[in-house]
Order: sequence, then C-alpha cells, then structure tokens
Amino acid sequence: MIRGAILGAALVASGATTAMAETVFVGTIKFTAVTAQCQNVRLHEYARSTFHPAVRGGNQNFAGLSWVWTNYARGHKLNGANFDATFRTVVTGGTGWGDPYTVAAAQQAQIRITSYAPALGTITAATPTLTIVGQIRRLGNDPGGLACVATFLGTYVKDSFQ
Repeated sequence: MIRGAILGAALVASGATTAMAETVFVGTIKFTAVTAQCQNVRLHEYARSTFHPAVRGGNQNFAGLSWVWTNYARGHKLNGANFDATFRTVVTGGTGWGDPYTVAAAQQAQIRITSYAPALGTITAATPTLTIVGQIRRLGNDPGGLACVATFLGTYVKDSFQ
C-alpha cells in the first residue's frame, strides 16, 4: 500500500492524468557501507524498495527509487532522466505519520547509480530481474548532511501488477 502511494504520488507530481502500464521493479535494498558522518543511517539496514526507470517501454519520463520500511517510506524522483554515476539532487518525499509530503529543496537527497545489471540501456518491459549498486547522500535528512553517504545494493523483480 505504501509502495503504491509513493509511486502514485510521483505520478501525480509528474502530471500524469491517465492510467498506463509502467515497467516497475520491486525488491529489497540494503546499505553495504556508510560514512562516519551518517548519524541515522545504519550499515546493513535494509528495506523493501521500488525502482522505476525513466522512459523504458512507455514509462513516464522520471526515475524513481524508494525505501519502504515497516512504519514509513521515503521516495526519490529524478525528473527527465535515469540515475547515472553522477550524484543528482532528487525530489524527496515520504509518508508515515500523516499526509504524504515533499521535503524542502535544501533537505533533498542526492542519488547516483554506478552499476545496473542488466545494463540500463537493455532494460525493457520483458526484463525479469534487476540489480543496482549506488549511493545516496542525506537519506532521511540525516544530520550528517551531504557528507552522510550510504552505499546500497538493490535487487529487484519486475512488478507483475504493472
């Protein structure tokens, strides 16, 4: 339910007005390393996750990546592009203790993905599984700010409900 709310909020924010099939992947994301500046992000912490590549098989033109924990969720959206090896500021929002929200621009996270398997350019609506490796700065507005860098590994299967 939370996963759908985050993806739905991202679609609404992108201006989507009609329902369409999207290529979306669901799975698990885990932190494999964190810098010493991280105060609230924990090594080996994991969550359910949703990954939405931009413009693959008719997808909306944004990349999305979410962390869905037991009691709340945090979603990240990169308009007009896919994540690549460059840190990019993402629209950051979430849910968990009230209405969905978007954080202030000065508190938004930055994400980069350094590895896709299969390669990003080969992902289609028929791709059954996906693995990504990347990093996020300032997850959950961590007090360590942009110096808080968490390396993550995400493993996914195609969401058959999309």
